[in-house]
Amino acid sequence: LGCFSPPPMLAFASSPLSFSAPALARPAAALRGAASMGLAPPVEKSQALPFAERPAKLDGTLVGDVGFDPLGLSNILPIEWMREAELKHGRVCMLAVVGYIVVDKGLRAPGAEKLVAATSSFTAHDAAVQSGHMWALLLACGLFEIVGAGAIASTLNGGDRKPGEFALTGGFDRDAAKLERFKLAEIKHSRLAMMAFSGLVTQDALSHGATGFPYF
Repeated sequence: LGCFSPPPMLAFASSPLSFSAPALARPAAALRGAASMGLAPPVEKSQALPFAERPAKLDGTLVGDVGFDPLGLSNILPIEWMREAELKHGRVCMLAVVGYIVVDKGLRAPGAEKLVAATSSFTAHDAAVQSGHMWALLLACGLFEIVGAGAIASTLNGGDRKPGEFALTGGFDRDAAKLERFKLAEIKHSRLAMMAFSGLVTQDALSHGATGFPYF
């Protein structure tokens, strides 16, 4: 057996098989080879939408970035501006959800007990306009917007300020890891609050404010 040699036809037929081995190389090695030859790397998929490509500007540098941009807005608007808007609306909605509920449960601002005693959260806007208190709220919101405009401009012009930061860390910035966890918790709660407030107001509006908390 040790001296056995295959017939010429068998040796000829088996020779292509020996040369097909490189085609069975591991994918990782093939990818490295493709990269070395200047070929484009495989497309990375979005974490939020695995069936879609990850948007180029959503590269994971922002806290809570999971590649969710089905409308492609990151290709139109500055990503820093959109994160600033997301955080601002999220923070407002977190306060709004709590405020909407506590007003319907009977809480009133000092001095406004008699003026809006029978007002619900659903009718509070019209009541504030009629009483003139909406002007004070408009002034307060305007001042916040003016202060925030300078901060946003600094971010968009390449400054060191990150979107949504106003140096109000409460001392949590001493621990970088803990601060990152709080930032992630904030953006998650912000997104949840925006959806929750939209649903809460819609549900309350269906009954014209007659249902009250818990709005069903």
